[in-house]
Amino acid sequence: MANKSSRSTIAAPALVELLGPLPDRVTSAWVSSHIMALVAEGRLHTGSILPSERSLAITLDVSRGTVTRAMEQLLEHDMLDSKRGSGHRVRLPKRAARPVESLDPHPTLASNDAIDLRWTVMPPHPLVQECATAVASGIGSITSLGASPAQGVPELIDAICQHYNRRGLPTSSEQVVVTNGEISGLHLSLIAATRPGALVGVENPTYPNIPRVVNTERRRITPLDVASGFPAALTAVLHSGTLDAAIITPDFHNPTGHVLSEAHRTNILRAAAVSRTPLIIDESLVTFNWRGKEMPPPMVSTDRDSAPTFLVGGTSKSLWAGLRVGWIRTSRRATDALANIRLGVDLGAPVIEQLMAAQLMNRTANAQAPSHAELIATQYRALTDAMARHLPHWTYQAPEGGLSLWCQNLTLPAHELVQRAKERGVELLPGVMFSPSQRDWSHALRLPFTSPVHDLEHAVEILGELDRL
Repeated sequence: MANKSSRSTIAAPALVELLGPLPDRVTSAWVSSHIMALVAEGRLHTGSILPSERSLAITLDVSRGTVTRAMEQLLEHDMLDSKRGSGHRVRLPKRAARPVESLDPHPTLASNDAIDLRWTVMPPHPLVQECATAVASGIGSITSLGASPAQGVPELIDAICQHYNRRGLPTSSEQVVVTNGEISGLHLSLIAATRPGALVGVENPTYPNIPRVVNTERRRITPLDVASGFPAALTAVLHSGTLDAAIITPDFHNPTGHVLSEAHRTNILRAAAVSRTPLIIDESLVTFNWRGKEMPPPMVSTDRDSAPTFLVGGTSKSLWAGLRVGWIRTSRRATDALANIRLGVDLGAPVIEQLMAAQLMNRTANAQAPSHAELIATQYRALTDAMARHLPHWTYQAPEGGLSLWCQNLTLPAHELVQRAKERGVELLPGVMFSPSQRDWSHALRLPFTSPVHDLEHAVEILGELDRL
């Protein structure tokens, strides 16, 4: 275990033991992400001095360059202090958490020391460790709660209600059900809204996990083309009454970053009310308004006789990828059904994680540090400036927020470019991964701007070289 002394030196074997089971290939991304997680969890204390790069490399059986790169990533994201002759000392960032590719949820999938641009994953919020400690200190009282209430613990329900109230959507505790993350929220909403065999409208392109959810629940998919006239097309198909439900992302759509206007939201809600078509609204990226855009109100049906809208949110994108807590905000009449469905699926989210999420939501509600937006904007500008130099013929529409750029008109087929890039140390997802049918977008791909500037610039330089071959 790590010594609690603020000036203790962690021996290399002790640190490796804390890191846990080693993957087949230890990468710099794996090392940096796991050290970040140890700090966030309070298992590696701030002020602790890390072992030398040489000793850690020997213990991990990797090149010193791998460890050096991991330390550089941690330094760039304010997780270390470094002084000549005194080693690397662990710290919590003084500014808001920065986007970082090293927090890959599947780090072992990346090639050794690859620049991993497959995921839009944020580092843990600086308050994660503090909130985790606060919750743990009250573990005695927590255990008296027993099992999680069907809808979720009251503290978290209240925090979620405040989240929507601040956004101009009055919400009571009877309208919220807590879930095991956003994906669980999508599953439960789909089960509550439809039956097996139902026809579900899914945006094209879309977040890859959405079609997986629909297919897992044995529903059928009809693509809704986001690229050309999406609002009008969706309104028309809703009026036709052919859909049993639709899943849409109106706020910082993944992968395009676009936002539906208030007028379009109103038209879609009216069409859904007429046809009594349930709408499942993915709000996982709603907090990433780094342009400072004045946001339209949340999409929700106010017609008592219409089919319900299910607003699905969570903490993993904005607070910490390891905090798998989500929720559904819907009508009062739908929450009982959702709670019963959830109890039949997973018996509810862990109580400690719910309490931790409540603390984080309350403490960060009015503390969206300007540097958070500035950092994302900086990395976006770095990406687009590099593309102007190296990939001027690629096309994209500037996102209104979110964490990624949707690129089209690649010279090479995307799957071929992705394979060549992998051989050069750049990991990407081809456009077909964002197609509900996995047939479209052969010359498109998503570029997240959640990586350090130098990684983004180097990756685009490589892509420019490959695209000209």
